Amino acid sequence: MHIIAHRGASGEYPENTLLAFEHAIKQQADAIEFDVFYHHSGEFIVRHDVYLEETTDGKGHFDQFSLAQLQNLDAGNNQQIITLNQALSFIHGRCVVNIELKDTTTKPDQLAHLVQALAKQIHQAIAQHHFSLEQFVISAFNHHLLVATKSVIPEIKTAALIACCPIDYAAFTEKLALNSLNLAIECLNQGLVDDAHQRGLTVNVYTVDKPQDIAFCQLIGVDGIFTNFPELARKSLL
Repeated sequence: MHIIAHRGASGEYPENTLLAFEHAIKQQADAIEFDVFYHHSGEFIVRHDVYLEETTDGKGHFDQFSLAQLQNLDAGNNQQIITLNQALSFIHGRCVVNIELKDTTTKPDQLAHLVQALAKQIHQAIAQHHFSLEQFVISAFNHHLLVATKSVIPEIKTAALIACCPIDYAAFTEKLALNSLNLAIECLNQGLVDDAHQRGLTVNVYTVDKPQDIAFCQLIGVDGIFTNFPELARKSLL
């Protein structure tokens, strides 16, 4: 079962920072998951929440500030808000990355602009930062983003995030050309895992920190877990 560092080793270090990513790699995580928002500067910024007070000493919506202002904030342990390019340059192909796109738009022109900007970043990382295309997974709760991403980068792996158990299990994925289903631990059951596997999907579960949850995921055949504690999770594997 793969260990995916949720926002880096975020149980011990400030989430979505270079420090959390470095320790995730040191703890031998198979992959690092992090969240990105598109900022009005034209850069993607790495963070989970739109409001700065959640994880920094700033206050307000991130898009009310310039990129320079954002990067002057303290994200904990003298870490700063980073851009997607900074994250990929730092990770430097040392592990798989799962980029969660945080955007609610469904407008075709906005979707196209966003995923074209993302594609540029990914191709740059492949050319300059020792990544291969196989090392990227793009996930989102907004499944419109996944369709748009596939239309621009057909070969890239995509994963649908859900926080429910659909009445028809994973049947909705047939329209999305996915590789993975990423679901909440609170919604996990054998039927959903089996149905996803029968459709050729891998199943990854978030956020899994407790030993009993790790054991349950292993028992029912989950392929990977997102955890805030990569090293401890690895030690809990049976």
